[in-house]
Amino acid sequence: MKNAKASILAGMLACTVFLSACSNQGGLSGGKVATVNGTTITKAEYDKTYGEFEKAFNLETAPPQQKDQMADMLKQMTLNKLILQTLIYNEASKAGIQVTDADVTKYKQEKIFNNPTLKEQFKTFLDKNKMKEADFDAMLRDTLLLNKFMDAKGGQEVKVSDAEVKTFYDKNVDQFKIPERIHASHILVKAIVPEMKQEIRAKNPKITDTELDKEINTEKQQLKVKADKLYAEVKANPNKFSELAQKNSEDPTSAKNGGDLGEIPESNIDPTFWAAAEKTPDGKIYPGVVATQFGYHIIKVTDRKPPHQQTFDEAKEMIREHMSQEKKQAFLAKWAEQQKAVAKIDIEPAYQPKTPAAEMGGQAGGMPQAAQPIQQPVATNQPAAQGKH
Repeated sequence: MKNAKASILAGMLACTVFLSACSNQGGLSGGKVATVNGTTITKAEYDKTYGEFEKAFNLETAPPQQKDQMADMLKQMTLNKLILQTLIYNEASKAGIQVTDADVTKYKQEKIFNNPTLKEQFKTFLDKNKMKEADFDAMLRDTLLLNKFMDAKGGQEVKVSDAEVKTFYDKNVDQFKIPERIHASHILVKAIVPEMKQEIRAKNPKITDTELDKEINTEKQQLKVKADKLYAEVKANPNKFSELAQKNSEDPTSAKNGGDLGEIPESNIDPTFWAAAEKTPDGKIYPGVVATQFGYHIIKVTDRKPPHQQTFDEAKEMIREHMSQEKKQAFLAKWAEQQKAVAKIDIEPAYQPKTPAAEMGGQAGGMPQAAQPIQQPVATNQPAAQGKH
């Protein structure tokens, strides 16, 4: 079930429905961008949301020309998102829809902390996004408010029957085949050639291609020697694998966990890495250094899980959640169009996009996403060895 395999933690990050507006309606200084049924959208809210879209599209490092080309689309997306979240927030407030601290705690306990793998993913998620748990809680609160809003307003339109769930499973039974997973750890000596070339050219813009290739080869040989020395240490002291990974691995996410990558399916890992791990017996270290597009790896295999066909009983709640979210998104899109048609929306001239939203091919919708379900947790910390998805 491909659409349902996204981590729920990533879904939380994507679901910034009210991050600006929910707690700051009309309360920030710095100028007015628009009003929606009398509620002010401030410049501070606008700048924050625009910056989120810039980051999502990787425009922070894009050439100036590309930024200029994308600016109008991002402007429309920002306005659409802020207008929509204001409409939702105001409607939820009128309906008395609230999310309590107990709601947040209950959701985290049931959906995250009761699952050891997801609990570990949660820590990694916070570290990767440089986020405090309190920030995550605020984001989760907004997501839960959106779900409560859609449940209340959507009624039967967003409900999923037992028969619908069973029909979905029967029609898509092949999507519930869980592939073999290998629980592996690694120590990485990073050697990513495109990055190495970029760094060398930055130091010496006039370097020729021949000189560059020669320097790359020399550097790779030095890194291979470093990896071989680490492998010799691991081979001599297998019990120190975790300690050596923490001290030496250049995959920072897994290094702090002693090199542990979690349970990895073949589709999530570099083919060369997978081939080596597959040949390695449980509890053993692969005999030698493994070279991939990411560098040099020392690989340890803990155990492996064979392929598994999820039964209907195992999959039904995940299917129900997935189908519910699809219905909610369809409802929300329809509701938003109805509300915008009758709302009094005044946008300041300086923030008016040049291109009407209808001409942007639907890209400017800024449609919020409800929390997505997770199928089965896979690699907790995707390794630097990850090469295909």
